[in-house]
Amino acid sequence: MTFVPAQASAQLNGTITVSLLVENATDLASTPMQVRFDPKILRLNDVVRGNLLASDGQQVAFSKNVLNDTGEATVNVSRFPTTGGVTGSGSIVTLVFQAIGHGDTVITVPQLVLRNSQSQPIVTASPQLNVSVK
Repeated sequence: MTFVPAQASAQLNGTITVSLLVENATDLASTPMQVRFDPKILRLNDVVRGNLLASDGQQVAFSKNVLNDTGEATVNVSRFPTTGGVTGSGSIVTLVFQAIGHGDTVITVPQLVLRNSQSQPIVTASPQLNVSVK
């Protein structure tokens, strides 16, 4: 899993849009995650579902809970149990931040669990993104 772009910068009050991508997934069925950011520097305005889990035309469940006061968001994108998983590469979510303070910070995904259609975990590293607000 990676963030695209690999690093980001913005002016104060500017927008930072980043996507969380999975490469070469096999039988991917769900992606529960927690995103953390510095609420003194960034505000998460929106989380948009990506295209990978619905790439074969199947419906997916999508939920998000953004807590800007604490700098956390929980997000889950999952396929319905009868549809199996997907194989391939693509976007899981796109995060739209607003720069509300000056400084350098890091967006992390400390609790990321990719699961296959059997609900077994798929091993992956948790990505992070360096952000600079000028």
